[in-house]
Amino acid sequence: MQVEVSMKDKKKAERVTKICPSAGNKGRELLSIAMKDAAGDKFISYNPMPETKPYPRAKPKVRVLGKEKLKAFLEAASKNPWYLEILLGLFCGLRKGEILGLKFQDFDFEKQTVRISRQLVGNLKLKEKEFTVTEYAVIERNPKTENSYRILRVPKVVMQEVKRRQQLIELRKTDPGIEYKNFDYVCCQENGEPQSLTAMNQALTKICNRNGLPNITVHGLRHMFATILIELGVPLFKISGLLGHSSVHTTYEYYCEIMNEQDKIIAFVNNTFLPQRTGTEG
Repeated sequence: MQVEVSMKDKKKAERVTKICPSAGNKGRELLSIAMKDAAGDKFISYNPMPETKPYPRAKPKVRVLGKEKLKAFLEAASKNPWYLEILLGLFCGLRKGEILGLKFQDFDFEKQTVRISRQLVGNLKLKEKEFTVTEYAVIERNPKTENSYRILRVPKVVMQEVKRRQQLIELRKTDPGIEYKNFDYVCCQENGEPQSLTAMNQALTKICNRNGLPNITVHGLRHMFATILIELGVPLFKISGLLGHSSVHTTYEYYCEIMNEQDKIIAFVNNTFLPQRTGTEG
């Protein structure tokens, strides 16, 4: 019976992959979550989805800013409340959900490291036998893959911003006008609630539009982090570990042609062009 279910699901994924390039893998991902939950609740004996073959992914179009544009972007970002989150994406290569899920307890200020052990995702509840959403919430989940559990060294400039954010949140907690909910999130609303899943990309779009820069997404920051490492000659297997990819093959699939990009970022690991902090958070 279980084999029959698995074959039916696979055929459904094959049908949807013809609709658009990402549909097959997205369908496979959703089926994998459903099967994993079903196995956890003992409805089936095991999750068969890891045994199925993923569909080839379209190579992403990676937007890489040259040194001058990146400098202008960071100068503008330094005046924005999302500056810390932007640095975490650009210089630590974190996924959006990983950034939003960070807590202060994840940072080791003595060792200058951060532990990635959760992500925030959207949780939809649908009406039975219908496709209408009855409830939506941002919830904590385990990282995307087993390899996504990782400890990363954090640049000094980022740790300084974490400290700055911690001080800001401590002030919010003492504000009698704010009913603060202490979930320990680094990235949160004024009352301590987690940010929405779209808020960071909206902030990035505003920064880019107001400064005449090409639009960058959170995933684009992560791509730029990988590109920087490639340009600095870091081995692919190490980049894969830093990004938390499920395998080196995934990293290769995404970044094998990046070195042919016209706009290359040259070694700036010393961070000498990083702007001084000029903005205030609020």
